[in-house]
Amino acid sequence: MSNPLKNDDFYRFRTGRFECISVSDGYYEYDTRHLFKNLSESEVIALLRSLKLPTDKIISPYTFLFVDTGTNKVLVDMGAGKLGPNTGKLVRNLKSAGIHPGDIDTVIITHAHPDHIGGTLDDSGKPNYPNARYYIMKDEWDFWFSDEAFAKVQERLSSILRPEIFMKIAHEQLTPIKDHVEFVTQESELLPGVYLYKAYGHTPGHMVVSFTSEGEELFFTSDTVVFPFMLEQPEIIPVFDIMTDIADTSKHRIFDLVAERKAPVLAQHFYPFPSMGYIVKKDRGWLWQPIRV
Repeated sequence: MSNPLKNDDFYRFRTGRFECISVSDGYYEYDTRHLFKNLSESEVIALLRSLKLPTDKIISPYTFLFVDTGTNKVLVDMGAGKLGPNTGKLVRNLKSAGIHPGDIDTVIITHAHPDHIGGTLDDSGKPNYPNARYYIMKDEWDFWFSDEAFAKVQERLSSILRPEIFMKIAHEQLTPIKDHVEFVTQESELLPGVYLYKAYGHTPGHMVVSFTSEGEELFFTSDTVVFPFMLEQPEIIPVFDIMTDIADTSKHRIFDLVAERKAPVLAQHFYPFPSMGYIVKKDRGWLWQPIRV
């Protein structure tokens, strides 16, 4: 496999009448020793070698989605901000694509992990998307502002980042926009052609978004599956998933759905950029077929 990350900034395409842009926020290098709950270090190394990937790190693109429906300008998730040395490029790349952050009227937050909300605010602490309404599952918001959140994060994610970092980022980034947040409680058509699906498990209120126009459909699957090779080996459990059994159920539901509909998928951490492709159902799991641009 070639370099899993191309240094593209954005990629334009259409879904029916909707104008879409896959936008890079940069990338992050994950230490492979601490990523999978049910694989030993030797098993991880063997897996990555079989995929012709580096065995010491996984280079993960951070890719997000902008959609102009003709009525609304929608951004799905807000990037990682200063989470890592190679992240925080989303606003710059949106501007390079001709999208001014102030024109975005709708922000959908699939979940509140740092790589999805770390770019909510600018360096002065003001919202990067000042004119937007923000939509998040109420279960997701309630979790990150609950007493149980720290214990859950410490249990599952302390090998990746200190638990207090997850909590600090969630509180610091989300509290200033609270008055502009709309809570979602069920699967629904949020806007004409914009659908929200529950995909709980990765976090307690994780969701998937689809865009439909003129018979064409696009899914943003967020972190329902974190890395593409995990589609073919769905028994692998990433440490990121807070509710493992529920995450497994959501994974099968969502990826069976997109495979059945033959709809293109944009998944945040899937390589190569623009993190888009198709899902093919197999006897065991699914096959990722990335588009080449």
